Amino acid sequence: MSEAGQERRRRPRRRRQRDALGPPDILYHATTEARVDLVRARGRLELAGGRKIYLSHEESHAWRVAHLLNGAPSVLYVDASRARRDGVSFERNGPSMWKAQSIEVRHLLNLRQGFAEQVSAGGIPLWWSNEGPKLALIRVTRRSGTTWEIAKGKMELGETPVDTALREVHEEMGMAAALEVMRALGVIRYGFHTPSGQPRLKTLHVYLFEIKEAPIRFEPSEREGIREVAWFTPDAAARAVAHRSLKPLMARLRDLVVEGRVVQEIAGEEE
Repeated sequence: MSEAGQERRRRPRRRRQRDALGPPDILYHATTEARVDLVRARGRLELAGGRKIYLSHEESHAWRVAHLLNGAPSVLYVDASRARRDGVSFERNGPSMWKAQSIEVRHLLNLRQGFAEQVSAGGIPLWWSNEGPKLALIRVTRRSGTTWEIAKGKMELGETPVDTALREVHEEMGMAAALEVMRALGVIRYGFHTPSGQPRLKTLHVYLFEIKEAPIRFEPSEREGIREVAWFTPDAAARAVAHRSLKPLMARLRDLVVEGRVVQEIAGEEE
């Protein structure tokens, strides 16, 4: 069978794998401010007559739909990850749409008391070793346990996302080597709670950096709970990062590096 034929046969499997993961961590529902008041009063988002709730994985699409409705537009942020864990069933309704029967207010992030948004950025250093490409990750200890993650942190006043990513990689990994921006890997969003229980919607910008001085000495930031920095093959890095929101990005990065499609491009989103 030709390579093109083999690729066509592989595509359905990838689609089934994406479906098995369920929806993205955050979904968006187009509505109006008047309907939001009803949702607060009822304690849940649901439609009359048992109709399904339509949800988009693109906030911009939800806002476009909201502006077509009869009333002041509003968009609800659905914490689909936690809703699924609590038994809510999400059904795919096209490439970028999902639907559900009912969603409680506790899973609507921007209706929760104390809600705020947080913008962060992070990066992954790439080193072309003699044995092949390697990616650097940090091992972090938190209240929930120890995991391998990418270096990341909150944007500071006056910073661009790529500035933040560069600073966080240097600070958290404890390295002084120069990093070159290779490409922006994408933006992911997910919900989380602060140590005091306040709901947050995180927007995380992720970049790939090239480092040409490895192996170098790392002095990880222990005050941030970082215990170790290590190099991984692209496949091992994709398996090591456990955060659900990051797994699709890590799989794409693995494929880009292994297939040799990583090209240097200075991210232009801040221009």
